[in-house]
Amino acid sequence: MQRIPIALARQGMKLAKEVRDGDGKVLCGVSVELSSSTIERLARSGVHAVTVEGHPVKLPGEKSLSEQIRDLEYRFSRVKDDPVLRAVSKTIAEHLIEAYSKM
Repeated sequence: MQRIPIALARQGMKLAKEVRDGDGKVLCGVSVELSSSTIERLARSGVHAVTVEGHPVKLPGEKSLSEQIRDLEYRFSRVKDDPVLRAVSKTIAEHLIEAYSKM
């Protein structure tokens, strides 16, 4: 699941979470397949972002799992002999992998 700006929403994407307006009123439910008219209606209603199924959009600055793991290893490279910090690094890596597997 991925939260994306409404401007990047495309016809055929499915909502992973319901969309609500500023007052909490549900505008679209979970699993609704977006159409161009639905996207336009949501934008006119002041919706700035939606959560869609999968991970259909690469956002600027967003890193892949392998890039994040590489960065993590680099950050912990100076303390690789410390068993506690090595365990912290391993736990973070496991969390990243688990989060990506749910996308």
